[in-house]
Amino acid sequence: MKAFLIYKEDYPWDVRVEKIALSLSKADYDVTIVCRNLDQNARFETLDGYQIRRLPRTSSWPKSVQKLLNIPVWFNPLWLYTIYKTARESDGGILIVRDLPLVKSALLVGKLLKLKVIYDMAEVYPEMYASSAEFSKKGWITKLYKNSKIALHYEDAVLPKVDQTLVMIEESRERLLRKGIPSSKITIVSNTPPEDKFNQDIKEHQGTTLYLVYVGFLTKLRGLDLLISGAEEFLKNQTDKDCLYIDIVGKGDSFKELQTMISDAGLETNIRLHGWLEQKDVDKLMARANVGALTYRVCGHWNHTIPNKIFDYMLAGLPVLTTPVIPIKRIVKTTDCGVIASDTTPQTIARCLKELQDPNVRQNYGNNGNASIQKLFNWSQDEQRLYKACKDLSELG
Repeated sequence: MKAFLIYKEDYPWDVRVEKIALSLSKADYDVTIVCRNLDQNARFETLDGYQIRRLPRTSSWPKSVQKLLNIPVWFNPLWLYTIYKTARESDGGILIVRDLPLVKSALLVGKLLKLKVIYDMAEVYPEMYASSAEFSKKGWITKLYKNSKIALHYEDAVLPKVDQTLVMIEESRERLLRKGIPSSKITIVSNTPPEDKFNQDIKEHQGTTLYLVYVGFLTKLRGLDLLISGAEEFLKNQTDKDCLYIDIVGKGDSFKELQTMISDAGLETNIRLHGWLEQKDVDKLMARANVGALTYRVCGHWNHTIPNKIFDYMLAGLPVLTTPVIPIKRIVKTTDCGVIASDTTPQTIARCLKELQDPNVRQNYGNNGNASIQKLFNWSQDEQRLYKACKDLSELG
């Protein structure tokens, strides 16, 4: 059986796309990833047992034209041509489209070639666009292109037509059920890690000094400013200012703002803004850390998806510090793997940090999180649900 993963960004790399590609390859699927080519890489590449087919190279054109030709919208002829040609040459298979903007492209190609279409709803685009507009400053072009009302109308039009939708979390599934999508056409395939992702023993927590870590994009929605404000409030009541260190790893629109916040608060010694790091350097910071930070803003976007970071923290034996985002709060509460701030004020976050100073508290939360990954929140189980969704469609023909 053949599987075509349609991904709107350049590849490599995306952790979820990689996990799905590797899992399907392991199950004897012939996997091809169709992706953007803004970086002007070779059109064809073999990686880890699966194929990559990128959009045609456009290096002879100006950068502005290259961006336009690579833009992931369903009516872009370059995307339609590449998806159609790739699937037609391979003679059948399943189309798994990662992102909402290209779902209609997959449906058109699927109809022409009589292929089943799976929508991997890693992000709930209408909620993501609405939340981004609420908390981030965007230009009018971005506001038009990423308009939540247009996205919602588009989503409502394509959802009934796809053969299966993969969602990240129960809250996203419930949203689709409210829209009238049959439960038989919805499968939860979450963002969980392989149990052996970290080759280290479970964290042993000692001492009262806190070492927090955050790895990911730096945007307003991620709430790193809330974490910095909470850290500043926490340190006001500490005689020893060396009791808290935070490593923030990533890139994004909020980088300079966060840099200014840290400087204005005089916290350059306590909070390090690293930018993007190699994985080996991230692993070193994870090994040093004793708390995983998820101080996200509470909004429609985060209330309908789940970051892979929560599961990485749990697997590493790190207690989770979170704001009351619905899915994260539910997981932390049911597994007893961390501290949930009742709101996003600096004072509340500071109180949570105070609680986490106790190494016994951290150890208990860390042990609970790791045990929950081994028993429940792991890729082995999500992988089986992925296999079933694909197999069921294959049997339908």
